[in-house]
Amino acid sequence: MSALSQISDQQGFTTAVSAGEVLHIWQKPTGASTSQVRLISGEGEVVLTGPQSDDFQMQSHVAATSGTVQITWDAADTAVSVAYAYDPAHAFDRDIRVLWTAPATAAKPQRFRLHFTPPFGWMNDPNGLIETGGRAHLFYQHYPHSHRWNSMHWGHAVSTDLLHWTHLPVFLHPNASLLADDTLKGGAFSGSAIAQPDGGLQIFHTDRLDGRLPEQEWQMTAASADGITASTSRPVIDTRPPLPDFGQDLRDPYVFKGPDGLWKMLLGGADATAALVLMYETAQPDATGGWRFAGVLHREPLERAVPAECPCLIALEEAGLYALVFGLVGHQSPVLGKLNPSLALVGRFDGQSFTTVARREVDFIGDCYALQSFAWQGRPTAIAWAANWAYVRRTHDFPSCMTFARRLVWQDGALHMPHVETLQNLRAGEIPADLTQGAALADGLAELVLDFTAPGPFRLLLDHPDTPLTLSYDKGELELTGNWPRPLARSIRHMVQTDAPKHLTLHIDVGLIEVCVDQGRLNGTKRIDTDQPFTRLTLHTAPDTQAAATLWHLSPAKADPDGTAPARKDI
Repeated sequence: MSALSQISDQQGFTTAVSAGEVLHIWQKPTGASTSQVRLISGEGEVVLTGPQSDDFQMQSHVAATSGTVQITWDAADTAVSVAYAYDPAHAFDRDIRVLWTAPATAAKPQRFRLHFTPPFGWMNDPNGLIETGGRAHLFYQHYPHSHRWNSMHWGHAVSTDLLHWTHLPVFLHPNASLLADDTLKGGAFSGSAIAQPDGGLQIFHTDRLDGRLPEQEWQMTAASADGITASTSRPVIDTRPPLPDFGQDLRDPYVFKGPDGLWKMLLGGADATAALVLMYETAQPDATGGWRFAGVLHREPLERAVPAECPCLIALEEAGLYALVFGLVGHQSPVLGKLNPSLALVGRFDGQSFTTVARREVDFIGDCYALQSFAWQGRPTAIAWAANWAYVRRTHDFPSCMTFARRLVWQDGALHMPHVETLQNLRAGEIPADLTQGAALADGLAELVLDFTAPGPFRLLLDHPDTPLTLSYDKGELELTGNWPRPLARSIRHMVQTDAPKHLTLHIDVGLIEVCVDQGRLNGTKRIDTDQPFTRLTLHTAPDTQAAATLWHLSPAKADPDGTAPARKDI
């Protein structure tokens, strides 16, 4: 009998590794002061010892030779949540290989087959969107060890088309002292990235520690020479701005080059009467220090002041116009009852002040938050978290995804947000169907295009075993209705007053729909908490409404993880 089989609490797995691969194993002690994970291979035995901690912390090992490695731990003193491997020489072209996950954090492949999701764990705001070397980098708020919000890390992925993403190693980690004490909450919160002349990235993010005095939120910077690993973060702003009645929230640095040649940093906060977008600036060429408060860029007066979050400002293709976007966490609109709305303002920005000329709600349905913009292929583009904090319960799992990427376009005196052109590459073939009689959806992955030759009232029914939805237009109101979770159902209308749509595109995924009206004049995003796909579409129109419908089947943007997981054997 082997020593392994004698230990009843022994857990682990075996996997093949290649020389030079890096293994990241996230472990914590369960009944001892430290945790231990053993790696047994042709090299011999290596023991990874983790510190005393109430949360999982990453330990790293580089494989010296190719071969099979047995990875074990004793559940009496150690827990492991995630183990993955990657090849640093090919990290941008090959996903990390997820070797093992605890059930609490395992990916849910049934959902969000068309949209970006993390390889494991919780995800929220997109961070650090940037294009370098023909690749888009998407960082995101991440907790690797369950599908519930907790101490914030940064996840990371890259793409060449904004549809198909390559998962990279976890990029930023909370302070180890925060992970060691379960009573402390915070971590590496949202931020942005800029390119440095040497080809590296400079990262900016908020470090939060609830209850820290005198400031619970600092602005930090870190460097990444290879785009995969980051240096230790250090503070660049650790005090509140000199404003009367300014609250404790100061977060989500968005760094960009202003028209005056200076680096600018936008931050969200609030005073007693308004949500605020604040601006700092520096003359340092690398933006790593010298930041000074430059003033309030925008005030959003509110009856009950809540902080602006995730502000971003990007130049549109029209000379002199910029789009300023921010979210209002904790705000409920007085008329329709919408919670946590995001706003997009178009205006003129001279490097010091922003003058608004137009404004819109980012999403008339509302499951679209923390929209962040960057220049993709020279054009302003944005991605958001496809969810709403109103539905998050910290005692329940909440898997989520990102929205499809959108362009930001000034057209006919308004900001439009059409989807990126590459989205059409998901089309796998047209589905012959008469929507007036109903069209079956084989796997719930579809794109519906409606061209209204005679616009007017309509009802589009989306059959679903758990949450059927209806998208309708009548009497100047476009609205999505459904059986929303209580108590929110009493007060919220996912509605916008508008002219009759002339063109409507509906993308249907498992657990999410995205609506785009008149090439992005209006956008709507709705997440539903289900593993079941939509099953059928039916269109009803008024007698004078005429519409040409085209229905496409869509191919998943990512393979089923069960079909691509490395061969392994549980012990």
